[in-house]
Order: sequence, then C-alpha cells, then structure tokens
Amino acid sequence: MNGGSLATTYGVVYLPKGTWLYHVSQKSICDLPQKSMLFMTYHPSEWYSEDSYVSIIELQKDVRLLFMVNLIRNLRIYSALNELLGYTNTTLAKMNYEKIKKWIPYLQNEGLDGWMTSIENKTAIEIAIRMDPTILKIVDCSPIQYNWKNANYVNTELVPKNWGSVYPLFSGPFKLILNKRFKPQIDNYQTQIHEEDPRGTAFSVFLENAELIYIDEPVQTIRWM
Repeated sequence: MNGGSLATTYGVVYLPKGTWLYHVSQKSICDLPQKSMLFMTYHPSEWYSEDSYVSIIELQKDVRLLFMVNLIRNLRIYSALNELLGYTNTTLAKMNYEKIKKWIPYLQNEGLDGWMTSIENKTAIEIAIRMDPTILKIVDCSPIQYNWKNANYVNTELVPKNWGSVYPLFSGPFKLILNKRFKPQIDNYQTQIHEEDPRGTAFSVFLENAELIYIDEPVQTIRWM
C-alpha cells in the first residue's frame, strides 16, 4: 500500500450479524468451500444462470467491508479493483484465488473482512468476505427458485421489480462511511433510480436501509502489489 488508507479514500460498509447473503453456483454448496473468499449477492436475481443452486449465508458477527468502488454513474457501479491493481484495461480477474490470497492482507491491515463492489461494472453488487467459519455460515442450500419478477412496462406504465418472498432482502440496519466524493454520485443514483425503477436494484434497496455518513478526507493513490 502506498501510504494511503482504504477506509478514507474509498469507504467502509458495515453489515450486522444475522444478515443473509446469497451465493449462486452450478452445483449445490452446503459447506464452506476451501477458498480464500466467498462471493455473494444481496439477492440471487442479481447474478444467476439456469439450473443454479443457491446457498444462503448468514453472518455470524458484524463485519466491516471495503467500499471498493471507483465511480457511480448512470446507475452503473464501477469497481475500484483495477485502480487498486494499477491496471489500465477493464478486465476484472477477481476469481483467481491465488491473486486474491495476496490481497487479503491489505484488507486485514485495516480491520476489513472483505469488500462490496459491482459485478462486471454493471448495476448488480457483490459482497466478498474472507472464508472464515466464525464469520460465514451456510444455513440452506437448494436449487434456485425463480420467485421474483423484474420490472416491466404494461401499457406504458412501469411495474416495479417484485423481489419475491423466497429470498428476503435483509433490512439492516446498515451503515456506510464514505469519502465525500461519493455524495453527489449517490444522490444522483438515488434520484435516477427513483424516477426509472424504484427499488429496482439491490443497491437501491440497500441504500434505503443504510445510514450514510460522508467524511472529508483526501483521495490518495493506493496500490495492491
């Protein structure tokens, strides 16, 4: 790390004990896998494929996550991973677990258990938490149930997304302590999502249930080697 703080340059996301998150995969995972981190979503509809399985993960303690975001614009959330790695391309190679092992100490040095960022720089968010049975517990594993309906128009009227009842969206309370540079970006995001698709993304629902605090700190250059 080049003399900067992840927490002040980006921000920290606080999730409470008891939060439910979801891991979607092509096979049933009922026990924590032997990997560095577990990648999860706030709702399975944010990232799934046909014939998937869903593992429901319950947090066993409060966690602190890096808000690993570089920019929020036009409802898209751009990950800060490339920036942290000093990459100039747009390829995010997060699933290389050998690389991920090298990143974990940077997080632990600031008391962070993982990160929240986007999936492929789009609207969906992911939560990645280091694999630790004192933090993560799989409470259910079963074939995916398509119990939600995405937003659609009926006679030019928007029918908002219905998240369904099978996979509840945990209501927090959450807390975000972010660098003040994100305030206008999040304000614009909330205005746009309200106009176009109220509660249409997991991040918009997450923000509804979050206390937002902005800190006035310099933005520093940080590199993960």
